[in-house]
Amino acid sequence: MNRGKVRNHALYFLGVLTYVVALLPFLSVNLVKALVLIPIIAYTLPIMEYLQPKIMSLKIGYKDILVMIPPIILYIFLPYNEIRIVYVLIPLVLMLLTLALYLTKYTMWGNVIGTAFEASISIVWGLFINNPLFLIPSIYWLLYIFTGALYVEYKIPYRKLDKRVVQISWVISLALLIVLSLKNPITLITLIEPSTRYLIPGEKLKSPKEIRELGKRGSKKDILFVVLLTITYTLSRIFLTI
Repeated sequence: MNRGKVRNHALYFLGVLTYVVALLPFLSVNLVKALVLIPIIAYTLPIMEYLQPKIMSLKIGYKDILVMIPPIILYIFLPYNEIRIVYVLIPLVLMLLTLALYLTKYTMWGNVIGTAFEASISIVWGLFINNPLFLIPSIYWLLYIFTGALYVEYKIPYRKLDKRVVQISWVISLALLIVLSLKNPITLITLIEPSTRYLIPGEKLKSPKEIRELGKRGSKKDILFVVLLTITYTLSRIFLTI
């Protein structure tokens, strides 16, 4: 690897956490498939890193399309039924929307939807490993990351994004997650910290130099979110079976 290359650490960090979310609540996961998925992810994330700047600049060649094929093969081996096809459409639609936004020069929104797309892959991975309980954690993760991406874009000094967009996004997300968690109310504990952050986003950063520190703080909070989601969702499923 070229030592002068700047790695997209955020992409890899998000990818690893997305894999963890796909495994939740660890109760009925196909361990063999979970292990098989690791090398697939190890290939997919560098490919996403390689393609991201090309997609943003709309400079994709036929060789770039070829390297995209192996991760897509995963879709062939998913256990499909009528409902699961709808689930798979979520990341597919987000991916196409990302491409459309970059094509029309809406770079900021392309970044936001592109980040949400990576988080939504937990849906595909959850299906692949035959995790029957993947859906609620995946939706928690997707909505959290989507609003988090909006939050970051709002905080950047030169972005013209009103904080009300962040607040409205999270209010809608909260409403949906509360409905989904009626049988798993303990899982709602996970939403306390992001609610204070997204509903009271504060002022924009004063300098672009502060973006890196914002990212470090955000990474720690992402880990906290996944840890709490793991604990609360696993406990809620155990209590339901008692």
